[in-house]
Amino acid sequence: MRAKPVRLIYGVGFLPCAIADATHVTLNIPGPTGLLTLPVMLKGTREGSGCWTWNGSTDAPTLRPSVLTEGHDFRCHSWINDGNVQFLSDCSHEMRGQTTPLLDIDAQPQSQAKKDAL
Repeated sequence: MRAKPVRLIYGVGFLPCAIADATHVTLNIPGPTGLLTLPVMLKGTREGSGCWTWNGSTDAPTLRPSVLTEGHDFRCHSWINDGNVQFLSDCSHEMRGQTTPLLDIDAQPQSQAKKDAL
């Protein structure tokens, strides 16, 4: 599974749910971003919603618009298309310009694996 549908329950957190009930989706992006949970919608217009549109696929997810994450020492900007991550040229890390599959949602994030290896 490359996209895990979850529902935000205030006071509880994110709980796994059916695709149709998802308020968010969790992805495991290779590189410095790792696990990321984004608010999503399956239909309608996203204008003013702050949500990403999601095609509803857990194996080959596509999200719109692009995904931008920044930390104190990195910038990661990508498109999520059909289960792949297309890292854009404004990324600050070594995967800039590459396209690679999303990691399995249950796999350890690469950023954590790097920390564990130290």
